[in-house]
Amino acid sequence: MVRQPIITGDTWFNSDPLKPEDLRGKIVLIDFWTYSCVNCIRTLPHIKRWWDKYRDFGFLVIGIHSPEFEFEKDPANVARAIQNLGVTWPVVLDNDHVNWDNFANRYWPSKYLVDPEGNIVYTHFGEGSYRETEQRIQELIHKQGPWLTLPPLEEEAHAHNLVCFKPTPEIYCGYLRGRIANYEGYHYEHVASYEAPAVIGGDTIALDGLFLAKPDYIESKGVGATMFLQFHATEVNLVIESPEQSAEVEVTLNGSALPDNYRGTDLADIATVNVHEPAMYNLVKSDEPVQGIMAVRAKRGSFRAYAFTFSGCAPTKPRNATDELS
Repeated sequence: MVRQPIITGDTWFNSDPLKPEDLRGKIVLIDFWTYSCVNCIRTLPHIKRWWDKYRDFGFLVIGIHSPEFEFEKDPANVARAIQNLGVTWPVVLDNDHVNWDNFANRYWPSKYLVDPEGNIVYTHFGEGSYRETEQRIQELIHKQGPWLTLPPLEEEAHAHNLVCFKPTPEIYCGYLRGRIANYEGYHYEHVASYEAPAVIGGDTIALDGLFLAKPDYIESKGVGATMFLQFHATEVNLVIESPEQSAEVEVTLNGSALPDNYRGTDLADIATVNVHEPAMYNLVKSDEPVQGIMAVRAKRGSFRAYAFTFSGCAPTKPRNATDELS
């Protein structure tokens, strides 16, 4: 058995600082996450259901917020995200990745289930395995109280109603982990004029106009600066912020506004995203695969683009009588 490391941190949300004695005798689910991570966000509805269903059975959730980007270290940004995302369980800031290192963690999200004696009895990295995770929670509860009647397990039937393919992989924008299709590559640490190539390869980005290249992001300099993305996915998200109070970016696909059935949830109108806080913004959300070149153009103010993330799953279309006969 592996003992759970002591969780450290001075800044907590939704709780006073929790000490080892506060966890003694409890079943604890520890969730490593960060608020601009799309995979983390997708797990939150499941954690919410477990928190609501089992918190009266000696079950406790602790979120360890270990940031990937600098803006995720700001307590005000984290507090706003916690409220917007509906996170009500205790969360501790892990800005220096002390807990991350103590757990030898390597992934967002990661879940560690701890028994009442303080032993890690189950781990899961990434999305999925929600029913299995809940089964393990129930096993620990029944071990403490075999007579207890627990709510039914969460169904994962939705997984059978999806068809998935391999989408464009995550693309980082800064020069430390990113790459661009421009022939000259990045101009490190200074403002430069970029010219997008005539042909942009698949799963890549290209810059056109004035940009500043930093390790974790690229920053537009002036109205009209444009970032192009060649992609294949059902969903496109962009982690972005403005160095000013806010900015507007124009989003187009293959030179035109996105059709209604492709529009992401964060588009204020047919082609505009209002960047009012550092966060992940959903640009494309479709029930079918989308392929092409997206343009993200500075319309007002400047933007800092950190990373694109993608999904490659869409709901299966029900077969009708005509399909059966054909």
